[in-house]
Amino acid sequence: MITAMKKILLEEDYIEKKLKKDMGNINLYELGTSICDNSLYDEHVIYEKEKEISIGIGKKLEVIVNPKLINIRDENEEVSIETDDINQDIKFIFESIDIDEWRAYGIANFSLAYHNYNIESSKENSKLIELFIPKVDIRITEKEILIRTFYKKDLDNIIETIENFNKNLNNKNNDSKYISDTSLKEQNSQEYKYIVSKAVEDIQNKKYEKVILSRKITLDKKVNMSKSYILGRSKNNPARSYYVKLNGLEVIGYSPETVAEIDKNKIVHTFPLAGTRAMNDDEDKKDSLRKELLTDPKEISEHAVSVKLAYEELENVCEDESVCVTRFMDVLERGTVQHLASRLRGKIKENLNEWHAFNMLFPAVTASGIPKKECIEAISKLEKESRDLYSGSVMIYDKDGSLDASLVLRSVYQNQESTWLRAGAGIVKLSHPERELEETREKLSSVSQQLLEL
Repeated sequence: MITAMKKILLEEDYIEKKLKKDMGNINLYELGTSICDNSLYDEHVIYEKEKEISIGIGKKLEVIVNPKLINIRDENEEVSIETDDINQDIKFIFESIDIDEWRAYGIANFSLAYHNYNIESSKENSKLIELFIPKVDIRITEKEILIRTFYKKDLDNIIETIENFNKNLNNKNNDSKYISDTSLKEQNSQEYKYIVSKAVEDIQNKKYEKVILSRKITLDKKVNMSKSYILGRSKNNPARSYYVKLNGLEVIGYSPETVAEIDKNKIVHTFPLAGTRAMNDDEDKKDSLRKELLTDPKEISEHAVSVKLAYEELENVCEDESVCVTRFMDVLERGTVQHLASRLRGKIKENLNEWHAFNMLFPAVTASGIPKKECIEAISKLEKESRDLYSGSVMIYDKDGSLDASLVLRSVYQNQESTWLRAGAGIVKLSHPERELEETREKLSSVSQQLLEL
């Protein structure tokens, strides 16, 4: 393997520049999209994790994982390597990159779920994972902007963009028109209720316990993704947010939870959300819905089985006695909905790495179901459209082995042909099709009410 990789793997250093700035009066999301919109490259990932916005622009080195092959390409050439263990091989490839403190950006499609459970599917994208080392790597916090580039022309361009952004803070054009979401509520509604009823029937026949089924909603107008990302972020309080522009696809989203958070000490956290009620502007009504959420047998059951499976999955890759539930059944507000939320932690076994943990947890239980294999098969059978990135992950991956992977929900997707949204609900034995349809409407509203025309 190393012989094939030797010519293509990077042995270069970034040019680094730190700008000390007080960002108190600056919209960090607007600054991030402005940098991307004015960059010399068309592709990027913006990834918000806690109090840091990371931006990877342009592909210096790309690693694409398919079921049997890993393709590694730079600007000049490409090599393909056969793989029978993607966890070990991804780790090995990135350990061979000789750049100080690199950060890789990328995605995992839902097709990875089929691969992880040895399920044949012609419906899903054959690309499982795509990661890239960017030509421009930027980290924005409230006190500092760190710029890392391979080329001085990129550094000069970024600094000029930041300076112009600061000069024009009070001259922003906000005349974009909203896209109405009134037609979204009923699109595919009868079909969705039908597949929910079929899933309830399967559950009653003990084929599986819980499955997450989704519906796809298409828009008849193009979305201004940069402006909509900024507006949507102001109305949502996600665990992570992202703006992806790769391979002709744009995605903006406000992830309610992470699939996996892994630090350099091999501590892994996962964060299942299951059980949903709407938010409400009326505080008394919102509190009433919160209490209903905490006492509804269907919602509590749905959440409890999700936590149980996440616990069992961590036990498979973590040291004995290290797995624990650190938070159980909190209520978290996410945009237009509130969820039951728990948090689990474990220490990855010595002979395993971060990719073993990520792939054990992928797909998220809250985006697939219980047991996972049977539910992935049910999703393939009941849903007409491929999921692609929906319910997959947007992620960042660092040289020290830390990995942060958000769950792709509450998102807008756009390519040259169309623009669409997608939302799902957890189906259990006590589910009612009309209520599950309403839950998808509530979730869609987190995104659909903040879309601006291109």
